[in-house]
Amino acid sequence: MTRQANLPGRTAPGLKDFFTRSERSHFYDCFEWPHLALCFVILCFFAVMIALGPFRWIENIFYDAFMKHRPSVQANSSVVVIEIDEESIKAIGPWPWPWHYHARMIDLLAGSGAKAIVFDTLFRESGLPYESRTIEESLRDKKPFYLPVQLEARPGKKIWVHSLPIVLEPEGSKKVWAHSIRDIEKFSAGLGHLNLDPDSDGVLRRIRPYLRDGEEGYWYLPVRVAYDAQGRPLAARGDFAAPTDEKGDLLIPWLGPWEKTFQRYSYEELIRGFQSSRIGMTPQKVAAMIKDKICLVGVTAPDLAGIYVSPVEAAYPSLGVQATVLSGVLDKRFVVPVPLWVNLVCLAAIGVIATVLFAILSNIPSLAAGLSLGGIWLAAAFWLFCWKGLWLFVFHPLALILVLFVVSAAYGQIVASREHSRLFDLATRDGLTGVYVIRHFREILNQIVGEAQGQKEPLSLILIDIDNFKGINDKYGHPAGDMVLKKTAHLIRSCLRSERPIHQTDFVARYGGEEFIVLLRNIGLEAAAARVGERIRRAIEGAVFSWKDVFIHVTISLGVATLRSGECVPDPMVHRADEALYDAKRTGKNRVCMENSGPAT
Repeated sequence: MTRQANLPGRTAPGLKDFFTRSERSHFYDCFEWPHLALCFVILCFFAVMIALGPFRWIENIFYDAFMKHRPSVQANSSVVVIEIDEESIKAIGPWPWPWHYHARMIDLLAGSGAKAIVFDTLFRESGLPYESRTIEESLRDKKPFYLPVQLEARPGKKIWVHSLPIVLEPEGSKKVWAHSIRDIEKFSAGLGHLNLDPDSDGVLRRIRPYLRDGEEGYWYLPVRVAYDAQGRPLAARGDFAAPTDEKGDLLIPWLGPWEKTFQRYSYEELIRGFQSSRIGMTPQKVAAMIKDKICLVGVTAPDLAGIYVSPVEAAYPSLGVQATVLSGVLDKRFVVPVPLWVNLVCLAAIGVIATVLFAILSNIPSLAAGLSLGGIWLAAAFWLFCWKGLWLFVFHPLALILVLFVVSAAYGQIVASREHSRLFDLATRDGLTGVYVIRHFREILNQIVGEAQGQKEPLSLILIDIDNFKGINDKYGHPAGDMVLKKTAHLIRSCLRSERPIHQTDFVARYGGEEFIVLLRNIGLEAAAARVGERIRRAIEGAVFSWKDVFIHVTISLGVATLRSGECVPDPMVHRADEALYDAKRTGKNRVCMENSGPAT
């Protein structure tokens, strides 16, 4: 009987048949459409996330870190802060002070040549007529001074009925503009709002350049002052030549910590220096500090001033915010939030680069490439922020790189697993019939023989040979023979146990050109021959083998043997099955023959 590894007329597979992915002649061969499609979907998802903005709070974390760690920026030298601090309140008296104190400060600053005087305090009704007259005299014909307005919640209105309050208008249901008294406000050079609105996380990052409510609208007071100081018009909203975000807000160009940024003088110190030179500060020195300066006058005492959390410092007074914005507008130094489409283009470019890198690289090189790309983007965004004032989204591109890496790695693992399974099948299964090759079958057989002897379980073997197969090849050609081999293998497998626990699974392999070998677990000799062998023989005999509308009658001969006690290797059992098969062939074919009786396990 012939036992050949390959059928006549069939060439042996070459290395490229087993390693089809090892040869890539073109760069584009590295890319696979499922991987590209998956990366494209992920890129579109991140683009939608940028547009919708659910992760802006994470972008704000990067923004705060950039702002805090960028090099310190020098404030405009014409900005001077005069703060009403705790020492001034202790020296002068409890807040609020009488108006004539401020009138004296106006006299001091105007007489020292201040370019503009900006208050962050509303001068409300005091109830003392002489107070109004005093400050009016101080304000008349003085240097330009500016007063704030404040958009506040309207106080609730109540009436009392039988000692019970009845709310007619709840507090906060409407807002109103709060002003200084008319007799003082009429002398001012301009008004501006000082409303500040931190982000949802409590950090102050932006101001509203122009705030309107009802029929009144005002520029942010430092913006108004800066434009007037430079002689620039600010009549319409289009006159404001500064970059704003998509909501029209101006990102505050923080310069650094409050204590180290601005020229700051104590209110009490200036008053005493103006009155007397005993503290070592003559009026001439005061004039030198104030001349041609824009003086911001306001409260910085922690218990009285508005304190905000900023990206550069946990406690930043409102007066410091005003000085920061004023300095930024004077120097035309802004933080420029790039438009949405620029962020989308950068995201797309990074996504394409990451996809290419993760497609052509694998494992450690892929991880190194992803980390390098993320580091380059982070460094580039920080450099543009520090030296060009551009604010680009950082988190979304970094997250995109991470997600693309994870997905690409998972996809690569899946493809590698499938490729490994395919190569394993190529190495262990016959390419024509799909059953095991004899080399792999022998490994299985050796292992199972040892297990059967150790556990005293029966083990049987069937050798199968297609009757008159050479005549089929000669009469109908080798393609017809291939068809017979494939269908025979399929019918044999259909008669065996599969998809069961491993100790109940049968195995079949191609033994030679037209021969097959079957391993049956937990089945004795007679059951193997009568039940399994006969079932296979009848299935083949009753099957329809048709080739080009010609019916081919196919039968098989089977030899059955069983593992005997004391046999630790399968070779004697295989030899006995081969002899039984020879007996089946010699006695007429198309039959099942068992080995000669002998002690079975």
